[in-house]
Amino acid sequence: MDQDHVVWRRGLFRAGPLGRRIGLRTTGGRDGVAAAHIIDRPSRPIGRAAASLDRLAARLSVGPRVPDPLAGVEPLIRTLLMEADGAAFVHSSMSGRCVAAISTGGRPHRVLKLGKADDHPLRNEAEFLEQIPGIRLPFKVPDLIYAGHLGDHYVVMTHAWQRSRLAGPLSPSELLNLTEALSRARVGDRSIVHGDLAPWNVLRTPQGIGLVDWEAATFADQPLRDLVHYLVQAGAHLRWMDVKTVVRELTHPAGTVASLAHRLGCRRSQVEEELHSYFTTYPPIRIPRVRRFRDRVALEVGITTPA
Repeated sequence: MDQDHVVWRRGLFRAGPLGRRIGLRTTGGRDGVAAAHIIDRPSRPIGRAAASLDRLAARLSVGPRVPDPLAGVEPLIRTLLMEADGAAFVHSSMSGRCVAAISTGGRPHRVLKLGKADDHPLRNEAEFLEQIPGIRLPFKVPDLIYAGHLGDHYVVMTHAWQRSRLAGPLSPSELLNLTEALSRARVGDRSIVHGDLAPWNVLRTPQGIGLVDWEAATFADQPLRDLVHYLVQAGAHLRWMDVKTVVRELTHPAGTVASLAHRLGCRRSQVEEELHSYFTTYPPIRIPRVRRFRDRVALEVGITTPA
């Protein structure tokens, strides 16, 4: 991809009223579309509709021209881009972070996360991706190609999965099997906690389920936390479940949390401790409707959340 002659265009929707924070930029044609598909996978219907329109515009090379968003990045990345046929760029929800993807031959090729030099969550993801290959897991994890400081950035580069898509609502058995696998993948007396097991981080690939975005991952004795987080996020952000349904899954003897606790041999007291820990230590939520949903669930469970 000759950077001197590549035309970057701003998304009409995912960088406009429906996505200012996202700031989608793509190169044109099928290669730009392939790259955009890797890193712009909205979960909500309005976002999916906007993304589909932007991909059509990119394929037709329609949209306002913009400067190269990756101009000035380090030589290693520029060299990689020279080998690509298409590229896409979005802003991350993390301050000072951006994500880029490149494609070759109309297929996904690489994903690059670029953060500030002191981007600790990004460094944490790199450390986990280095360790995880030594642990047998029944799901896919991104293959790490490079992680380290490049100039003023900390960069994590991974292979992109071909023919992957958002998993959508997991069935109860899929969700139980996935969270049980995480909990049983232990290091010493601690289990793997993904930390942000939300629907948008669970993909379907031809080889099975894959988990991405390991920035909040940790090793801890919290075998139920990922399941609790998935249920709350699916209800609060995507409205796949109402408050009553989430509370049932968290507390009912036939609910998902009780089923996972039974599989793992967790005591009832441990279930209560993990629920209390989740709702009282979860980071502040900026989106009002999500915060209200979380607080309503906590109230029904009998837990007072921090102000």
